[in-house]
Amino acid sequence: MRVNVDLGLEDVPGTLVRALEPISSLDGNIIGVVHHHDKVVGGRIIVNVIFEVNSQSRLEELKSVWERRNVDIVSLGPLYETFPMEFLLVGNIPPNEVREITDGLESLEDMDSMDIRLAGSSSSDDRAALVFGKVRTQQGIDRMEGLLRKRGEGSGFMVIRGLED
Repeated sequence: MRVNVDLGLEDVPGTLVRALEPISSLDGNIIGVVHHHDKVVGGRIIVNVIFEVNSQSRLEELKSVWERRNVDIVSLGPLYETFPMEFLLVGNIPPNEVREITDGLESLEDMDSMDIRLAGSSSSDDRAALVFGKVRTQQGIDRMEGLLRKRGEGSGFMVIRGLED
């Protein structure tokens, strides 16, 4: 799940590190940090952090750690769960097709993040592409699969879903 939180921190060296360290120690992934020196609430500087955690229980653990470390949670913004997706594409994948796939996936409304890795050789038109990332709904994975299968039928490559399923 993705979390957007504003933290109130004392303006003392090391406080930011003590606030961020527990995120990674609980297997979280920090996506962005904005330190608002000009925003002060209750005598504390506001730091906005966007991160991902694996579960609600991990988030609750993190909130407990912050409380013990005297880190104020000023606001805990929108939370949404993300679903990992992986597809392997194998066959004749022309370079322009990779652009079409990228544009199509980016147009999906529930796409959160995406990465496409292409492998091939100069001696063959056959390539393999690994498409992976995260979507915000389970149905998003099905929409991605539909888009990829339609492109594969038109271009002649095979789509394999769910390498981690």
